[in-house]
Amino acid sequence: MLLEVYTDIVFLINFFIDVILIFLLKKVNKKDSSKLRIALAATVGGACAAVISIFPWMNIILRFTLMYVATSLLMIVIAFGKLKISDMIKQWIVLNLITYFVGGFMNSIYYHTNLRLFFINLGNGNIFSNASALYIIVSVCAVAVVSVFVLWLLRLYQIHRPLIYEVELVLGERSVLTKGLMDTGNCLYDPISKKPVMVIENSLIESLLTPNIRQDMEMARNYLEGKADDIPYSGYDDRLLRFSFIPYRSIGKTGMLLGIKLDKVLIHTEKENICNERVTVAICDNRLTDGKDDYHAILHKELL
Repeated sequence: MLLEVYTDIVFLINFFIDVILIFLLKKVNKKDSSKLRIALAATVGGACAAVISIFPWMNIILRFTLMYVATSLLMIVIAFGKLKISDMIKQWIVLNLITYFVGGFMNSIYYHTNLRLFFINLGNGNIFSNASALYIIVSVCAVAVVSVFVLWLLRLYQIHRPLIYEVELVLGERSVLTKGLMDTGNCLYDPISKKPVMVIENSLIESLLTPNIRQDMEMARNYLEGKADDIPYSGYDDRLLRFSFIPYRSIGKTGMLLGIKLDKVLIHTEKENICNERVTVAICDNRLTDGKDDYHAILHKELL
C-alpha cells in the first residue's frame, strides 16, 4: 500500500494550529511572550509534526512521547522561557487540555464539512477547488468563537488567595518593581475598554514617564482638574490615547482618577510569573498605607 504524505501541508496546518494553542495558553495562564517567540514555538511544533508524519508506522507510544511530551515541552520553553518544574508541568497539562478542546472541535468541522476537500485538493495542486469559501469562513469564525470560550473556561480553574505580591510595572523601555495587594474590594474597570484597573501611588508612575509622556500626562491631569477646557491633540501622536478617566466610588465619596495604560504588569508569585498586557492603572495621589511600607499598588482580582 502506497501512502502519499504532503509534509508541507502537514507543516502549515500544524503551524497555524500551534500558533492558536500557544496564544491561548499565554492568555489562560497570563505568561509573558512575544509574537516572535510564539511563531518560533509554532514552527518547531509544525516541523516536528511534519517529520513524524513521514513515519506513519511509528510505534504509538513513541509517537506520543515525541509529539505530545517532548515537542510540547520544547514549544513551551521556546514561547515562555525557562520555567520551574511545577510551572512547566502546569503549562503542559493546560496546553494538552486546550489541544483536546480545540482539536476535537476542528476535527469535527473537518469531517462534517467540505473543508477536508479543500485540503485534499490543495495537496493535489488544485487550490481553487469545489470547496465552498463559505465553509472556510464559517469554520475559521467557529474556531475563533470556541477559542474564546476555551479561554474563558480554563480561566475558572485558577484560584488565588489575597496576598501581597511583587509587581513589575513596564512602560516602554522603563520598569519599576514594587509590592501590590490583591484586594477583592477593587472593582474598578476602564469605562471604555471594560477591562480591570489596578491602583498605584503617584510616586511609582513618575519613574516610568519619559519627558514626552510626562507632558501629555500634565495636559490630561489639567483637563481632569478643570484647569483646561480640552486636551490639544493637534501635533501629537497616539501617546494621549494611553490616558483615560476612571470613575470610582468609596464610602461617602465619588470622583475620577487619572488612568494610564501600561505595556505590561508582571505579578511574581511563589509558583509562577503572571503577565498582563495593556493594563490601565489609576493614579492615586495619596499613600495606600498609613505610614507603612507594605505595598504601593492595589491589584484587581482579574489580574491574577
